[in-house]
Amino acid sequence: MPWHLPDDFRRFKALTIGKPILMGRRTAESLGRALPGRVNLVLTRSGNVPFEGMQAVASMQDAIGIAQASDATELCVIGGGEVYALAMPVADAMHLTFVDTRVDGADAFFPPFEATDWRALKHGQHAVDDRHAHAFEFVDYDRIRSP
Repeated sequence: MPWHLPDDFRRFKALTIGKPILMGRRTAESLGRALPGRVNLVLTRSGNVPFEGMQAVASMQDAIGIAQASDATELCVIGGGEVYALAMPVADAMHLTFVDTRVDGADAFFPPFEATDWRALKHGQHAVDDRHAHAFEFVDYDRIRSP
């Protein structure tokens, strides 16, 4: 990630601890290790994972099956852009952080989504301070399902 936002990291940990997390290979590599207190699933074609404590999965359905088999209440998708795009059709909730900055040369993006399909439930603003070089906003969304 091109920024360091301690309060965002704290929120990420609170949202994901004790739950299975799903990521792509490049995201897994960028972590430098398996994240403790979570089942670390890596969506990869090769079947290889970069670090001990991570488990390869071949598809989104495989990851969902592992989460369901462990009685998890949710599967947390943590990136990258392609994995987010695969998860979007089956996602029920999103916990997003909008960072007020521009990153030249960025190569991964959250996929566009239809705002009318989602209801913003909670907002949290965070200004620049001595520990956060960028302002950011937390927004929690819930999918609007047709009756």
